[in-house]
Amino acid sequence: MASSPSPRSSEAREKARQIAAKQSKRSSKSSRLWWQIGVVVVLVLIIGIIAAVYTHNKKGEIPDSGPVPTSANQYGGIVVTKDGIKKDTSDVDTRDVNDLKTSSASASPDDESKGKETTLPVGMPTADEAKKNGQPARVTIFQDYNCIHCAEFEKANGEEIKKQVLDGDATLEIRNLNFLDQETSTEYSSRAAMAAYSVAEQVSPEKFLDWQAEMFSHQGQGGMSNKELADLADKYGADIKDDLDSNKYRPMVNVTVAESQENGLSGTPTSYVDSTKFTGQSFTDFLNNIKKAKSGS
Repeated sequence: MASSPSPRSSEAREKARQIAAKQSKRSSKSSRLWWQIGVVVVLVLIIGIIAAVYTHNKKGEIPDSGPVPTSANQYGGIVVTKDGIKKDTSDVDTRDVNDLKTSSASASPDDESKGKETTLPVGMPTADEAKKNGQPARVTIFQDYNCIHCAEFEKANGEEIKKQVLDGDATLEIRNLNFLDQETSTEYSSRAAMAAYSVAEQVSPEKFLDWQAEMFSHQGQGGMSNKELADLADKYGADIKDDLDSNKYRPMVNVTVAESQENGLSGTPTSYVDSTKFTGQSFTDFLNNIKKAKSGS
């Protein structure tokens, strides 16, 4: 005959069951709590990612129109003379990439054009104007701070151009382009071009040309960050951090590039003295020959 469980063992089993039930309930609550915490964390991460993408996209949206830097003419050129960097020379306060100017002026024949006249980039003096304006020979350089050939041109000719400008024997106009933006992940060419406008607003011709020489010494290194650009500008006495971070002059960079392309510019460096394009081996000889012709000597 089987014995029936004792009251004491039944009571023990019941306590064990109650304890197990309580532990299961606690475990269920704990799991639910952690699941809720996990959901909240995921939601926060998603919101953060969406906010970051939105902020990045907003920052990347460059307006079609923007201010003309005080250091530039209306074509985006920074004009450097012995007396200073020309300021407030633009006929307009803003430029729009949808409203580009075109040139109908003819450039002087050069070796590349095989004796034929070509279209002169917009805003530059014609050969006739250059002869009559009574001004020093005007050197105009279309360049990109991330261009290896521009860096080579600067290394070969920068000091001589600087000397002639500071001596009053030549005027220099620089138009910075961004043809090589795609070579970096940070659109370095555009940001460097913006930096040039802001530096030119704040420093002397000599310091600006020294800053430019150092800028070209960084070519081929992947491009500097905004902080590095600002630190380099600070070395020459210019505070450009806010201008860079706000993309203040990026619309003007885009206008200068689009307008240059609209008027036939396809590569950098492209250099002119007055209305004649440089195509030879020695820029110094080229510049001096045009100066002699201009003076009639």
